[in-house]
Amino acid sequence: MTKKEHEHWVGLLDALLVSRGLSWKELSSHCRQIILFGSRAAGVAREGSDFDLLCIGSGSSQLGQGLDLVFVTTKESQGSRWLGGELAGHVARYGQWLMGDPDWVHRVQPSRAAIDRKAERLRRRLHAVESTFPLLDAVYLDKHLTLIRRDLQRYESLVKGEPVPPTPLLDQAWTRIIHPQEEMERLARAARLESKFLIERLSAPERWHDKELSGS
Repeated sequence: MTKKEHEHWVGLLDALLVSRGLSWKELSSHCRQIILFGSRAAGVAREGSDFDLLCIGSGSSQLGQGLDLVFVTTKESQGSRWLGGELAGHVARYGQWLMGDPDWVHRVQPSRAAIDRKAERLRRRLHAVESTFPLLDAVYLDKHLTLIRRDLQRYESLVKGEPVPPTPLLDQAWTRIIHPQEEMERLARAARLESKFLIERLSAPERWHDKELSGS
């Protein structure tokens, strides 16, 4: 990162921090490392995308209002749970270090526990949608099925030992799929989610508005 780019990011972030009653100077005094991650860091941000900051140091995580602050203590950043987790892998690959040195990234590798946590999240989300889908309108159903599809893509990345891309890159990759139903079947099998409900609705979004399927 060039000096000019660093000054650009710090200036933007300082303004957002002030709205939280903080400042870049105050934040940096409590941290060993500050890393911009997510779509902003990867250069694929959409209009209105949040800024995501990982702070290695002392503080409380704060989410929302255009800025997500995620705090990890120095001790945690050296531990196996963090180094094997989904976020660590993403930050190691796509993060932009605004302060400090990336002294832990060479030890990052998705763990079996992280893969199992993602699989469990998928099962819970799918169950929630399946159990309430007759009550959901098309827009809400579309939103949650999209979240499931993205988590299936993330699950595959973790299984392959690869960093999980930011959401816009997941969506771009999906638009290039020629046979979405076959791809959904493959991803669902890999995650042990044998769900006809999931495959039918996720691979054929035009059917979400079908009167019979929507329960209307």
